[in-house]
Amino acid sequence: MSAAQVVGLGLCTPVGTSAHMTLASLRAGLVRFVETEVLDAVAEPVRASRLSLLDVSLTRTERMVALAGQALAGVRPLLDALPPGRVPLYLGLPEAGLGAGVAQEALVAALLAETAGRLELVQVHAAGRAAFFEALASAQKDLHSDRAPALALVGAVDSLVDSASLRTLAEARLHLGRRNPDGRIPGEAAGFVALARPGALKPLKLEASGVLLGTALAVEPRPFTQGRPSLAEGLTEALHALRRDSAMGGRRVDAVLACQPGDGFWATEFSRAYLRNAALMPEPLRVLVAGEGLGDAGAGAGPVMLGVALHRARWRQPRARRTLVYGSSDGGRIGACIVEMIRNAKEEA
Repeated sequence: MSAAQVVGLGLCTPVGTSAHMTLASLRAGLVRFVETEVLDAVAEPVRASRLSLLDVSLTRTERMVALAGQALAGVRPLLDALPPGRVPLYLGLPEAGLGAGVAQEALVAALLAETAGRLELVQVHAAGRAAFFEALASAQKDLHSDRAPALALVGAVDSLVDSASLRTLAEARLHLGRRNPDGRIPGEAAGFVALARPGALKPLKLEASGVLLGTALAVEPRPFTQGRPSLAEGLTEALHALRRDSAMGGRRVDAVLACQPGDGFWATEFSRAYLRNAALMPEPLRVLVAGEGLGDAGAGAGPVMLGVALHRARWRQPRARRTLVYGSSDGGRIGACIVEMIRNAKEEA
C-alpha cells in the first residue's frame, strides 16, 4: 500500500489550544494536573488534566465538542484552500463503558456544522485509545483504493474530566489516589490530521510533514477490563504486522510513543511486546508515554502523539525520523502506526 502523506495537523489539549502550543508545552514538560470538585471514597479530590478555559459544569459531550471545534481550527485554512467539494472525515471516539455517555449524533453534527459543510463523515470508530489508528487505517485504505478523493481528514476526541466521568472513574477506583497508587489521571484531548494520497501534493499545492509507513490493528484477548495480567498478545501481533508489512526495510524506529496512561498494566504489556519485537525497537530504547504530560486522554491521545512524532526530531535527536506510535484500549482493541518525519529544504540546510 502506498504511504499516505501527512499534510496538516490541528490539536487542542489542556496544555495548548493549538498544535504549536501543545507541542511546545509538551516539549517544555508543562502539565495541567489539578484537583477537581469530585471527591473519591476517602474524601480526596480526584486529580485530572483539564483545559481550564472550559467551564467545569460542561458535560462530556459538550467538552468534546469544544475541544474538537478548536482542533478543527488548526486545519480549517487547509480545508478552505482546497477546491470545492467535501472532504471525507474518519473519526475516533471513546469506547463504551468508560466514563459518562457520549451523544455521538450531536457531536458529529456540531463538527460538520463547524466546517460549513466541507466535511462528510465516512466512518466512526468508537475504540478508545485505538480509535485514531482504526480511523487512520480506514482513511489510508480508501485513499489507496480511490474511494476517497485526494485528501482525507482523520480525527479523534475524548474527555474523561467532566464531573460525571470523574465520579464513574472514582467509583471504579481507576483514578490515582490513596487507595490506588497505580491509578491514572483522567485527561482530555482532540486532534485532526490531514492525509493526502501520494502524488496529490503538487496539484493541491501542499507540503508534507510526514509519511505513514504502515498501520496495524489487533485485539488483545486478555484486556485491562478482565482484570488479569497482560500477556501482550494483541500488541505483539500489531507490532509483528508492522515489521512485516511496513516500508521500513528491516530498519529500526528511532523512538516509541505510547498513548497510554501511567498504570503498571500498560508497562507490562509494552515490555512483553518489546521483547518479542526487539528488532523493530530503537537502541537505546526511548519511550514517551502520553499519560506523563496529558493524563489519560483516551481516544484523543492518538493525534497528539502523532503530532509529537512529527516534531520530536526537532527537539532532541536531530537524526531521529521514524517513530512507532501505538494505543491500547481498556477493552482490548489495539492500533499502531509508524510515521516518518519529512524535513523541508530549509531544515536540511
